[in-house]
Amino acid sequence: MEKEQLLQRIERSWASLDELISGLAGAQLTRPGPDGWSVKDHLAHLAAWNLSLVALLEGRDRDAALGVWDVPSEVDSVNDLLHRRYLDLVVDDVRALQAGSREMVRDALARLTDEDLSRPYAYFQPDDPGPNAGQPVLGWITGNTDEHAEEHLAYIRELGSLSTSSLTNA
Repeated sequence: MEKEQLLQRIERSWASLDELISGLAGAQLTRPGPDGWSVKDHLAHLAAWNLSLVALLEGRDRDAALGVWDVPSEVDSVNDLLHRRYLDLVVDDVRALQAGSREMVRDALARLTDEDLSRPYAYFQPDDPGPNAGQPVLGWITGNTDEHAEEHLAYIRELGSLSTSSLTNA
């Protein structure tokens, strides 16, 4: 995949997310669903993983970017910690975090070439010799941007419909 195609995919997924949440307000953004996560929580989660991606591409410590030093590296544990950390943020702060993290992703991607997208993860993170360190970094980019946004779009749609039905049934 070429960088321009990647950037278009990312921007489309973010636009879809923005369009969906633009129709939500107040309690629809902050009311937790059955799993304890609100729309706001999903947005904060996505922003946090954007920051991790930026650290990856800049050769910085991804755990430090997430602020998760003493947590098992398994994703569910990290996500639980992030959820608890951002739980008390107000919607405006989450929106600012999201906008800032997206701008940082755009800036980090702007510095890459098409060739860089095929470079292995280990090229960007030489001190992180994980089992997939030889895989192209493109997988981490898409997994933390457009694919991640699409995954959370489904959760947010469900929360939006739960909020709407609970408001009409009240």
